[in-house]
Amino acid sequence: MHKINLSAIVVGFNEASFLKDCLESISFCKEILYFDLGSTDNSTKIAEYAGASIIHHPRVLNCEWIHAKFANTTKYEWLIILDPDEVVDRTLANQVIEIFDQGGFAKDICALKVPWKFYFKNKPLLGTPWGGENSRIFIANKMRFTFTSDIHLGRKPMQGFRIEEIKSDGSNCIHHFWMRDTKMLFEKHLRYLKNEGEARFNNEERSSIVKILYTPIKQFHFSFIRKKGYKNLISGFLLSIFWAWYQTAACLKVLQFQNSKKIEAEKEN
Repeated sequence: MHKINLSAIVVGFNEASFLKDCLESISFCKEILYFDLGSTDNSTKIAEYAGASIIHHPRVLNCEWIHAKFANTTKYEWLIILDPDEVVDRTLANQVIEIFDQGGFAKDICALKVPWKFYFKNKPLLGTPWGGENSRIFIANKMRFTFTSDIHLGRKPMQGFRIEEIKSDGSNCIHHFWMRDTKMLFEKHLRYLKNEGEARFNNEERSSIVKILYTPIKQFHFSFIRKKGYKNLISGFLLSIFWAWYQTAACLKVLQFQNSKKIEAEKEN
């Protein structure tokens, strides 16, 4: 595939079953950095075969920490952030190549947002907050964009810059093979929760006992009704329950972090 002046960062831990397709889908990038967090499968061999530069790094709770630390070390100014379980559709890859071949982005653009399609147990999610029509930041300019270690909230445009968006044509997306099974769903989200309270607090979210009490019903309604989780029938119902549980647990984590900060402030005074 025709290569362009783009760097890519992929962070993985025992993701061999996904990694080959992921790395092949970004073979148009002149630089691919694969950060391996101590895999015991053949992930590093797959990355080496794909031509990626391999960086061994101790395991961290979230990949945003890696992005924040290493985004400014890439060879090229524009970089792709991709998870090992994500595959860039060839249609989208061709659109990106065309943009760069035609001179790239305007000087006031800091990032490109693209369509994002989720799969649960290898089946597309039609509803829930994960399913349906989603989009996310795909390419960012490291001189115009901020990467922080806040889980799920770590990517922000610098002041004075805007985000360009590619609209969906039905195929030009990132295919996110999100969760293979229910076990993985719980394992990953329990890990996310360890940093969720601090991340949300740092992004101006606050919590209370009242908020925690009404969050389960509110979030289930949001997932199953407003975000059309019913389109996935039983899976949509169960994922909506899971969404409600996670958002409630996250509110509790925010409250705990909030209280710890309050105690710290009182001690200082």
